[in-house]
Amino acid sequence: MDLYDRDNLKAFLVTLFGNQANNWPMSEKMFNLTFELVSESSACSSAMAFVPRPIPYGQTPFKWLAKEVRSKFLKRLKNDKEHYVICLKAAAYRMVGKFQMASQGV
Repeated sequence: MDLYDRDNLKAFLVTLFGNQANNWPMSEKMFNLTFELVSESSACSSAMAFVPRPIPYGQTPFKWLAKEVRSKFLKRLKNDKEHYVICLKAAAYRMVGKFQMASQGV
């Protein structure tokens, strides 16, 4: 790692762990641990995007939950730009028939 990479890694770790990270060596092992940490947290972050807001008083729970999940999913689709185009195109190719049938009401 070059000096720039080490500074960026240290800055990130200090935001997570406080000043104690200033004394840690910024090495490949530290980078690998940081990568593992970020990888594990991404699953949690993805799941947190679907946590519904509190149910308003007087709402029908199942109807409200269905609407909430749909809304969260669509918001995530709009805001999440971290998809490989090839993956999206492959999925679209596999599902084109389903989309066509749904568009025709079948």
